[in-house]
Amino acid sequence: MLTSIRTRLFAAVLAVAISSAAGLSWYFLSELESYGLDALERRLASETMLLAAVLGERGVSAPVGLQAVLAEADGRLPSRIRVLDGGGVAVADSAGEAGLGIDYSERSEIREALAGRYGATTRSDDDAGLVMYVAYPVRTEGQIIGATYASVPTVSVLNALREYRLRLAWALGAFFLVTLVIAELLSRWLAGPLRRLEVSTTALAEGDLTIRLEPSGPRETHAVGEAFNAMADAVERLVSELKNEEKRTSRFVSDVSHELRTPLTAIRGAAETLLDGEVDPEMQERFLTTIVAESERLGRLATDLMALQRIEGATGELPLSRIDLGEVSRRAVEVLEPLLEERGVRAGVSGEAPAVLGDRDRIQQVIANLVDNASRVSDPGTAVSIELGTSDDGRSAVLSVLDEGPGVPEEDLPRLFDRFYRTELSRDRASGGSGLGLAIVKAIVEAHAGEIVAANQSEGGACFTITLPALPE
Repeated sequence: MLTSIRTRLFAAVLAVAISSAAGLSWYFLSELESYGLDALERRLASETMLLAAVLGERGVSAPVGLQAVLAEADGRLPSRIRVLDGGGVAVADSAGEAGLGIDYSERSEIREALAGRYGATTRSDDDAGLVMYVAYPVRTEGQIIGATYASVPTVSVLNALREYRLRLAWALGAFFLVTLVIAELLSRWLAGPLRRLEVSTTALAEGDLTIRLEPSGPRETHAVGEAFNAMADAVERLVSELKNEEKRTSRFVSDVSHELRTPLTAIRGAAETLLDGEVDPEMQERFLTTIVAESERLGRLATDLMALQRIEGATGELPLSRIDLGEVSRRAVEVLEPLLEERGVRAGVSGEAPAVLGDRDRIQQVIANLVDNASRVSDPGTAVSIELGTSDDGRSAVLSVLDEGPGVPEEDLPRLFDRFYRTELSRDRASGGSGLGLAIVKAIVEAHAGEIVAANQSEGGACFTITLPALPE
């Protein structure tokens, strides 16, 4: 069973080549045979017509010397020539006097000639094999007085064809060998890219995501190779994303477990102490306060986790509208005003930025979160600034939140937006933070096709810069 495409290509090319060669050989042999017989017939016809023209002047009743002339010509002519009278009886024969007196009137070609038409036929002879016969009428003053009759064995034509067939057989043999080589090379060339594609596909299926093809061969296989590489790139990216997501999920579960362990331990310890029953009222109030505070922190943690999940799992359902970043920034500062006064920190908005497309509440949440964080690390009497601007290429709106605090340790900057990550300045969980604030900020910004970066100012303090695509004017 031919299952390999290379084998099928080889067989197909070989079959086409051999069938074409055989068909052409048969056609040309047939044409050569037909041409040889036609040429032989034309020669006989010329001989009979020429002799008929001569005899038309002299008659066919055994003119003096006719038999001798024909007998002498027999040695030089390959054909046998007869002269017949009006009754179809031979009166002269180049084969000798033994042929005289034979009646040929029953032969079809003779009947045609005696009827005034050209007659020709080919029939088998026991001694000479296949013989061609041609007869032509002899006319005198418009009257048919006899016929000239010529015949010749076709063995010369058949022998020539037999020699040609032998040569053709050798040529076909050589052609067959050349065709074998060409079919082999052609099948290898055509099937090679597909074979490499098969090997690469198998390797990809077995987990080798680095496998790629060098597109080669005809245009179609070249396109298939490029399509395979594109597919392999997509699969590699998908697998990489899945692995990264698996790592993120595993790390997230680990981080959540770690974050939950501390408040749960505190709640359990306080509750077990209260269950002992031998706790003075002051300690009871302290333990109950601890339980309430840690429970509230667990609630905030759950709320932040749900918010982060909703943001990262969003698929385009954010309510989008045109946003004036200056207006949203001032609104965020107004909401935080009581908290800022309590901490003794001022906040202000300066500059202008182009409008952006997004969720107004989410963008306000981002600004409020950054201002809140900045005020936590700022000393009383200092300020938090929100500066608005436009990128150098004019395609993006830029919003920066700057503080006058101690800044962020350089080693903490790369992980500042990781979930549950806290810098040394924010290790105190009692402050109420869940460690998800900046992760939520980054998720919201990226959901708006933007980016956020953190850096330290040369004059002191931290700077968080958000870049969002600007709407055209």
